[in-house]
Amino acid sequence: MAKRGRLIVMMAVSMAILLAFGLSVTAYGSQNSGQNNPGYVKYTLDLINNTLINGNFVTTAGAINTMHPWCIAYDPSNGYLYVADSGSYTVSVINGATNTVIATIPVGSGPMGVAYDPSNRYIYVANLYSGTVLVINGTTVIANIPVGPGPRGVAYDPSNGYIYVADTLSGTVSVINGTTVIANIPVGIRPWGVAYDPSNGYIYVANSFSGTVSVINGTTVIANIPVGSAPTGVAYDPSHGYIYVTNYDSGTVSVIDGANNTVIATIPVGPLPWGVAYDPSNGYIYVANHGSYTVSVINGTTVIANITVGINPVGVAYDPSNGYIYVTNPGSDTVSIISTSVSTTTSTTSTPSVVPTWVVVVVVVVVVLIVALLMIKHRKP
Repeated sequence: MAKRGRLIVMMAVSMAILLAFGLSVTAYGSQNSGQNNPGYVKYTLDLINNTLINGNFVTTAGAINTMHPWCIAYDPSNGYLYVADSGSYTVSVINGATNTVIATIPVGSGPMGVAYDPSNRYIYVANLYSGTVLVINGTTVIANIPVGPGPRGVAYDPSNGYIYVADTLSGTVSVINGTTVIANIPVGIRPWGVAYDPSNGYIYVANSFSGTVSVINGTTVIANIPVGSAPTGVAYDPSHGYIYVTNYDSGTVSVIDGANNTVIATIPVGPLPWGVAYDPSNGYIYVANHGSYTVSVINGTTVIANITVGINPVGVAYDPSNGYIYVTNPGSDTVSIISTSVSTTTSTTSTPSVVPTWVVVVVVVVVVLIVALLMIKHRKP
């Protein structure tokens, strides 16, 4: 009888525990965390062969790189991306819908910077060695504008409709209205990247040899902001109102608050950071690390991921029509296409899921029956 009593007590306790938990148990499984995905390389576009490859493809062994894709810009009027091929003196036109090259446009010597002007739907390409800026309408060159020596960075200012071109060798910025240069603005030594801040209407120019960023209002320099060593790329983040400046020699990104034009943070990234762009779909900043074949992803002032891409990445651009980030890799003649949608390999976190109550009830009934049968079988006469 004592044994029988103990079994009854055990059964009662088990049932009580299950009932205390509401006749439910929890099981852990892989569920998506719901956080913004910083991205992964979904495709690699081989510019030499115009071939789209799944995943991250660096280069074919022994391949000779000739195109050296540098900067890149998106044209929303046709959905195309324009890549300045500094080695082949061409511009590759990529259709974002198919991610293939649909045209190759001969331009000047050493095309570097590229920007889109929504007021006339033209693409402006800075030719480093020619000292010119070519104007492209669709896939046709319609103008060739002489500027200062060594033009690199290009940006559009919607407040006045001007195009700003950083003339690296003369330490000036050429201001273009349509197809005419209307001003030359002295800035720092070796200006490279250029960006516009719509919150204050200013143009920001990275002076690589001065370690400063010049702030231009119209055609007047109103401030020079000290940043890191060899500032190169510049981009604006409207979600925070910040200007992000890549410091090539420092391996950092300086964050400037456009409200007061002061540096509020310095973020370590990969070696030799170059191009930088903002993704409005997730609010992240993407930085091409020329020396580590990676792209650092920044949320505010924190690096949250590093994505492996092609060799010596430089240019970065966002395509809102498909949500992809495009990264040019001059060392492998490729363009890495980063998707921020959830992939099958996206890391997951374990979250509890409730087992249906009826399952628990069935289990309890089975256990009770088994215990009862054992009690009857082993009960003494």
